[in-house]
Amino acid sequence: MPHETVYNTHLAMLLARQGLDASPEVSQPTGEHIDVSVKVGDVEVAVECKKADPRAALADAEERLEEDLADAAVAVSYPVTNRPEDLTEVDACPAYGEWRPVTIPGLARLIRTVADEAGDTDVILRKFSSGLKKAAGYLDDDQAAGAVRVANIPLPSKEDLLRKPQVKEHPRLRLALLVASAALFQANLDGLSLRKPRIDARDETSYEGGWPPQKLKDCLAEQDVVGALTEAWQRILAYDYRPVFESAVNVLNKLPPGAAALKFARRAARAGLSAANSLGGQHHDLLGRVFHLILQTAAPTGAFYTSAAAATLLAGLSIKPEHAQQFPELTVVDPACGTGTLLVAVANQLRYLNPDAAGDAGGKYLIEDVLSGYDIEAAAIQLAAVALGLMNPRVKFERMGVNRIEYGEAPGGEGVAGSLELYGKTAAVNMLVPMSAQVDTGKEDVVRALRHDVVIMNPPFTRDSLRHDHLGKDAEEAVKAREAEIFKGEPATLRNSAGLFLLLGERLCDEETGTMAMVLPTVSCASPSGKPIWEKLLKTFHLETVVTTHDRHRVFFSENTKISESLFVLRRLNKDNRGAPTKFINLKSNPAKESEALRVVGDINSGTLKGVMWPWERIEAGEWTPVKFLSRYLAETSYQWFAEKELGCVRLGDLAEVGPHGRRTRDAYERGDVGEPDELGRWGLWFNNQDDAAKNAAPAKQTLLAKPDCSLWRKPDMANLADHYWEQSGQLLLPDQFRPGSTRTFAVWLENPVLGSWWSPVRALADANGRVLEEEVKDWEKSTCVYLNSTVGVLAQIWTSSPKVLERPVMPLEGTRNIPIPDLTGSQAARLARVFEDLAERPLKAFRDSDDDAVRVQLDAAVCETLDWDIKKVEEARSALVAEPSVTRPDRN
Repeated sequence: MPHETVYNTHLAMLLARQGLDASPEVSQPTGEHIDVSVKVGDVEVAVECKKADPRAALADAEERLEEDLADAAVAVSYPVTNRPEDLTEVDACPAYGEWRPVTIPGLARLIRTVADEAGDTDVILRKFSSGLKKAAGYLDDDQAAGAVRVANIPLPSKEDLLRKPQVKEHPRLRLALLVASAALFQANLDGLSLRKPRIDARDETSYEGGWPPQKLKDCLAEQDVVGALTEAWQRILAYDYRPVFESAVNVLNKLPPGAAALKFARRAARAGLSAANSLGGQHHDLLGRVFHLILQTAAPTGAFYTSAAAATLLAGLSIKPEHAQQFPELTVVDPACGTGTLLVAVANQLRYLNPDAAGDAGGKYLIEDVLSGYDIEAAAIQLAAVALGLMNPRVKFERMGVNRIEYGEAPGGEGVAGSLELYGKTAAVNMLVPMSAQVDTGKEDVVRALRHDVVIMNPPFTRDSLRHDHLGKDAEEAVKAREAEIFKGEPATLRNSAGLFLLLGERLCDEETGTMAMVLPTVSCASPSGKPIWEKLLKTFHLETVVTTHDRHRVFFSENTKISESLFVLRRLNKDNRGAPTKFINLKSNPAKESEALRVVGDINSGTLKGVMWPWERIEAGEWTPVKFLSRYLAETSYQWFAEKELGCVRLGDLAEVGPHGRRTRDAYERGDVGEPDELGRWGLWFNNQDDAAKNAAPAKQTLLAKPDCSLWRKPDMANLADHYWEQSGQLLLPDQFRPGSTRTFAVWLENPVLGSWWSPVRALADANGRVLEEEVKDWEKSTCVYLNSTVGVLAQIWTSSPKVLERPVMPLEGTRNIPIPDLTGSQAARLARVFEDLAERPLKAFRDSDDDAVRVQLDAAVCETLDWDIKKVEEARSALVAEPSVTRPDRN
């Protein structure tokens, strides 16, 4: 069988026939060779080939990238049986990508594609992350233990390890990131001519050491790479840059001597050098993205990474020319700064608006006087210092405004609430908060909690069941008790941190001219629990702009979450903005790159992207309809129909009892087979349209008339509770959550009472005389089922839903009770009940197909005719709703 080199030579010839400059078996200065080297313009693409061994081929391709032997790489697996001359198809995979079968012309197209994407930041991210993982893999837990301690990296709890055994490698990944970030910074310094310092910045004595520091590339060529890096970084520390290099030096010094330490240091530093070469000096928050990819405490701490594009968008909307004119007296704070993404975006916006903020002198002011931030993560603060320092790497900073602030359980057993400790310390200027560390000195110190011109943040957000879980039970209880103490009497729920940070932001914001800008879950403004906080904020702030992403592929602005998010910009009330409307901007496409975000900022600020101007009276009343719809028409129409009661609807809760919620059924009952009822003969409706077919192979609810899909068995220790819930069973059920696009039925009726797992029963209230007439109740239930499956009924449910994820609204019981429904007369109910009987067993299509659904069209016609509503307006609303990104088919979006 021919050797692989024969195949490589033949493949190079075939690629040349496709117009590529391809050469086989190209030797490298390192002594290695590239199987097939392809030059596409100025981009070198390594094609690494193996015979029926895709894993080895991909490992070689990634290795060529991480060694900077090529700008891009593709792995190829040859088929076993083909002779070289019969080669027409191979399996191919771009480095860090996925395998696919391709023809030779297809392989040529793939090579051109990876060449075009060689400088893409996502590709650089994958390459950098891969290098860190390989570096971390050279150390075991014992070898890393000392370095982990000296770097102040939190170790995973026993609970973390039980839940996710793989987290034990993440402390080692953080070590690799600290070393790689220092290498990345050094690669930028290598292009500068740093003058030998007279005074040693480490101890303020006369500097007598060698100079200049050895360049990073030369350090990597040394056999003792740990010693070479340590020596070079110690010399740089004598000059300055303590926040960047001290932790990295400490890590290297704590590694036990040997091959593992050498391999770790070389691989991590090479990742930093490769990233510096790939980025070419352009700004990108690579370190922040990587840090949050490996961060294991995102769920319990709510530390979700703000994308560079989202940070650019928020900074561009919040930092105005008048702020730039205040430079360098302007002050900006991020009380949950993480790796500094938002602070860097603010700095870039200020430098764009004011040339005085650019250059070395401006950079020194920015870092020392303008920008400040706090975070509980020591490693995050370290990376924030790197990110800020990279903006002006030649500048020596006497201090940096980023601080690690203590969080957890203090030695005496009391809780420390991190940045939230600042809340009680700003009523008087210059109050001090203990237990924090300034990143540039490392000394335990106090922080001055001051008012700032701009407060910008992506505050922690996570549900109460996860908050602080990583601390352990005693520390978790101590921190929550401390939060309750700090915010006693304030309009904030302690069930998540976001509301607490909103109150903190208000307290840190200048009382007369301050600006507050935030990334928040969309649900935080439209939920009942958030209403008291917004009522307080709106007494002293004008809500200027709200930006919501309706991009079904990216409904968030934080990259490691999946919930819908919005951007909020508020300004202190003044004579110019008091009573002014709020501009709601709904994005169909969420910018993925900073350049795209800058264009969106320009379009918003110039008025090209107009959005929806929402009167302040509506915001004051807690009416946030525009965040739920991309369509301006739907936002205004649903407000007129339901908030202004143009259709004459009333609350469902005024006519019926609602509940128990589906989760209560799951608390008290086990699901049994539909053909095997327990001794009480109780039935249930377990599945809803959201998780039917895909997850449970259960038939989707397609008709107005439903049948039980399970029996209900009382849990042994829940019998009394189960009996109590059964007393609330019903025949009309509404879903607890749904997908507006794929759902077919938004309410169902059954012949006999049931409880639902993902459904809530609805039971008609007695009339004024306390009577409930069975036939009238059945007519009401069936007619209500018809209405709720009509376009107006579906729109009403979306209008009252909780928009945690826009394409999967959640219906808490209060939301279900607030659904607007018509107050039908007896004859109207009887008429729509007959429509129910006619259509009860006719399947409905998914709502996204409603324009072509004869049943949905008949429901709309019947409701409009019965209630004398304008059918043309309802049809227009249906077409607009079908076109919403949260509803329409992906291929139509």
